[in-house]
Amino acid sequence: MSSRGLSPKIAEETLIAIAEYGTQVAASAALGIPRETFQSRLRTAKRMQAKEEAESTLDTRPFLKALKAKRHKRLVVTWAQNATPVHEPFLNSLLRFCREQRAQLVVIPGRYRNPTSRYTRDLDEDNWWDKAIEPYLLDRKFEVNRNLVILADIKIQPTAVRPLTGFETISGSRSAVLGHAKIEYKTVPTPHESEAKIVTTTGAVTKKNYIDSKAGKKGEFHHIQGACLIEVDGDQFFLRQLNATRDGSFIDLDREYTPTCSRKAKPAAAIMLGDVHVQFADPTATAATFGKGGMVQLLKPQQLVWHDVLDFYSRSHHHRGDAFTNLAKHRAGLDDVAAELDRTFAYMDEHTPPGVKNIVVASNHHEHFRRWICECDPRLDPKNLMIWAETFLAMGAASHMTEAGAETIDPFAFWGKRRLKCAARTRFLRRDESYLIKGIEHGFHSDCGPNGSRGSIVSFTRIGSKANIGHGHGPGIFDSVYQGGTLSRLERDYLRGPSGWMHTNIVTYANGKRCLYSSINGRWRS
Repeated sequence: MSSRGLSPKIAEETLIAIAEYGTQVAASAALGIPRETFQSRLRTAKRMQAKEEAESTLDTRPFLKALKAKRHKRLVVTWAQNATPVHEPFLNSLLRFCREQRAQLVVIPGRYRNPTSRYTRDLDEDNWWDKAIEPYLLDRKFEVNRNLVILADIKIQPTAVRPLTGFETISGSRSAVLGHAKIEYKTVPTPHESEAKIVTTTGAVTKKNYIDSKAGKKGEFHHIQGACLIEVDGDQFFLRQLNATRDGSFIDLDREYTPTCSRKAKPAAAIMLGDVHVQFADPTATAATFGKGGMVQLLKPQQLVWHDVLDFYSRSHHHRGDAFTNLAKHRAGLDDVAAELDRTFAYMDEHTPPGVKNIVVASNHHEHFRRWICECDPRLDPKNLMIWAETFLAMGAASHMTEAGAETIDPFAFWGKRRLKCAARTRFLRRDESYLIKGIEHGFHSDCGPNGSRGSIVSFTRIGSKANIGHGHGPGIFDSVYQGGTLSRLERDYLRGPSGWMHTNIVTYANGKRCLYSSINGRWRS
């Protein structure tokens, strides 16, 4: 069939293919057609889509005008598919939240041709949205403030595997919210004097309604009943995810919102802290997390999950042979391993509330300690000779063979069990030891990826289970994997170039849903 006479079905297949495979080469190969044919079809399909949108009777200009006039302090942004009913329990929960929190609901309309939909008889009847959300529809760009924009004028196929791909720069230096059925979140590196730029999608308020195909089934699997909460304070803003359960209820902060009521939420199951690096812990991030009115005090987590709590700056192998860095450390008294261990354990003791359990994940900076034990010459380091000797003897005594090979103790865990006041409530995980909280894997730091590869948030989406990971210092959400940020200072002597680091923790609520909580200059909500 020539592209000139493209049928709606083939047009939809073409748009789905480019959304799923990302490139014209991959998409044309998947469809089994020449690249030139695919390019022609794609141009025609995009023209058909643009014409359909132009002919739409949807007019959201009055709503946009009202948004600009009122300048709400809280916005709840979600996405709705055309020709698809809303998920009524979730919508009712959102409306209840908006009433109680004086927030404005914003629904970004999206289009998707589904010839197998049970909600329409034919494709000519799909240019409608559920009447319950008509008053909240917005299909135009809205500048929330100087640093954030809602790109409601952009339509992304709900089957897109990576909906944010290609949109990292479209909003310039401002952060951006785009409508989509899945929740994806990433930070875009910026100059060090600027805050990291956030690009995120929303989740959906409509039911699942996908074509019976590979792309459709994948879109259905990752479809989230969710929304993005924006709290505005002048030019500052804070983002959180509102992630609903099957019954439409969701938790935000310490309250649970249901279709019929709101109530005090149960304590959070866990907070996975951003990589701590106690030697360089940022005081403002520490206060926002552990201080009065902070995340831990309000959410009352049953467990705290720690990554890279020890920096091991005192004897990092990265400084071997660096005379000037070692001289600076010596002058500042930061070349004492025992002292750094004491500071690290004191930080954990000070910030672990009574009754809370600590989970310490095996991390690359913790392993710098083991590497130093194996590689240093203690005769040339009298300041650290005794801590080296005691650790060496303990590791030597514990060395043994297993079916998998040689094994010994983790030196950081060895000292933690002896010096932590809260040691009885602290568990040190071994490398790759599984630890589930609400069915979510917490045992991976993510510096090491699947099959020995270098770790990344994308690589961990392929392990087939939900996971919360650290290491990257830049928060993110990809499919079922959440990545935390850091609690350390955002400028470090080894960091070069633009940075996407943020002070971000991952909260796992009592209902098993997750949310990224970020702080900026010590503030984490309006």
